Amino acid sequence: MTSQVVAVAPAPAGEVDPELELILSLCARPVSVAEVASRSGFPLGVTRILLADLLDQGRVVVRTSDWERHRPDAETLRSVLERIRQL
Repeated sequence: MTSQVVAVAPAPAGEVDPELELILSLCARPVSVAEVASRSGFPLGVTRILLADLLDQGRVVVRTSDWERHRPDAETLRSVLERIRQL
């Protein structure tokens, strides 16, 4: 949900469903998937499906956040948590 989604090609009026037009308008600038869901009023799962459709059509791109690229692995997090518990 921390990935940023941005529209790369606006759809001509009437070419896509109204739900997709709304999402494309929300993605005019980079925005998180969670923000798209919140602003559109669609449930997160529905938003993900609609964004996947737009991604397949080449109308949006997904930019991975720095956090997702550099986040610690699960084993490191478990180790830190265990050491905190030992304090």
